[in-house]
Amino acid sequence: MIIKNPIEVQITSILKIIKRIRQEKGVSQYEMSSRLCISQNTYFKIEKGKTKLDAYRLIQISNILEFRLSEVFNDLHL
Repeated sequence: MIIKNPIEVQITSILKIIKRIRQEKGVSQYEMSSRLCISQNTYFKIEKGKTKLDAYRLIQISNILEFRLSEVFNDLHL
Protein backbone atom coordinates (compact mmCIF):
# COMPACT_ATOMS: atom_id res chain seq x y z
CA MET A 1 0.00 0.00 0.00
CA ILE A 2 1.34 3.41 -1.02
CA ILE A 3 0.97 6.15 1.59
CA LYS A 4 0.56 9.58 0.01
CA ASN A 5 2.06 12.72 1.42
CA PRO A 6 -0.81 14.63 3.12
CA ILE A 7 0.32 17.92 1.55
CA GLU A 8 0.23 16.40 -1.94
CA VAL A 9 -3.26 15.09 -1.23
CA GLN A 10 -4.41 18.59 -0.22
CA ILE A 11 -2.79 20.17 -3.30
CA THR A 12 -4.51 17.61 -5.52
CA SER A 13 -7.81 18.49 -3.84
CA ILE A 14 -7.21 22.22 -4.39
CA LEU A 15 -6.51 21.62 -8.07
CA LYS A 16 -9.69 19.57 -8.44
CA ILE A 17 -11.71 22.37 -6.83
CA ILE A 18 -10.14 24.96 -9.16
CA LYS A 19 -10.90 22.78 -12.18
CA ARG A 20 -14.50 22.34 -11.01
CA ILE A 21 -14.93 26.11 -10.56
CA ARG A 22 -13.39 26.78 -13.98
CA GLN A 23 -15.72 24.29 -15.66
CA GLU A 24 -18.80 25.58 -13.78
CA LYS A 25 -18.01 29.07 -15.05
CA GLY A 26 -17.57 27.78 -18.60
CA VAL A 27 -13.96 28.92 -18.88
CA SER A 28 -11.68 26.83 -21.10
CA GLN A 29 -8.10 25.91 -20.33
CA TYR A 30 -7.15 27.93 -23.41
CA GLU A 31 -8.83 31.05 -21.99
CA MET A 32 -7.14 30.51 -18.62
CA SER A 33 -3.74 30.10 -20.22
CA SER A 34 -4.27 33.21 -22.33
CA ARG A 35 -5.27 35.33 -19.34
CA LEU A 36 -2.35 33.98 -17.30
CA CYS A 37 0.07 34.63 -20.23
CA ILE A 38 1.24 31.01 -20.26
CA SER A 39 0.85 28.20 -22.78
CA GLN A 40 -2.22 26.00 -22.72
CA ASN A 41 0.07 23.03 -22.03
CA THR A 42 1.50 24.79 -18.97
CA TYR A 43 -1.98 25.48 -17.62
CA PHE A 44 -2.94 21.86 -18.28
CA LYS A 45 0.11 20.77 -16.27
CA ILE A 46 -0.87 23.08 -13.40
CA GLU A 47 -4.35 21.55 -13.22
CA LYS A 48 -2.87 18.04 -13.36
CA GLY A 49 -0.33 18.83 -10.64
CA LYS A 50 2.63 18.31 -12.96
CA THR A 51 3.69 21.96 -12.56
CA LYS A 52 3.75 23.38 -9.06
CA LEU A 53 1.16 26.00 -8.22
CA ASP A 54 2.68 28.88 -6.26
CA ALA A 55 0.77 31.47 -4.24
CA TYR A 56 1.14 34.14 -6.94
CA ARG A 57 -0.41 31.92 -9.62
CA LEU A 58 -3.12 30.73 -7.23
CA ILE A 59 -4.14 34.35 -6.57
CA GLN A 60 -4.13 35.08 -10.32
CA ILE A 61 -6.40 32.09 -10.95
CA SER A 62 -8.77 33.09 -8.16
CA ASN A 63 -9.00 36.61 -9.59
CA ILE A 64 -9.71 35.34 -13.12
CA LEU A 65 -12.34 32.87 -11.95
CA GLU A 66 -13.68 35.33 -9.38
CA PHE A 67 -13.64 33.12 -6.30
CA ARG A 68 -12.25 33.64 -2.84
CA LEU A 69 -9.37 31.46 -1.78
CA SER A 70 -11.18 30.91 1.51
CA GLU A 71 -13.87 29.04 -0.49
CA VAL A 72 -11.27 26.58 -1.71
CA PHE A 73 -9.79 26.04 1.73
CA ASN A 74 -13.24 25.66 3.28
CA ASP A 75 -14.00 22.96 0.70
CA LEU A 76 -10.94 21.07 1.96
CA HIS A 77 -12.45 20.82 5.45
CA LEU A 78 -9.10 21.57 7.10
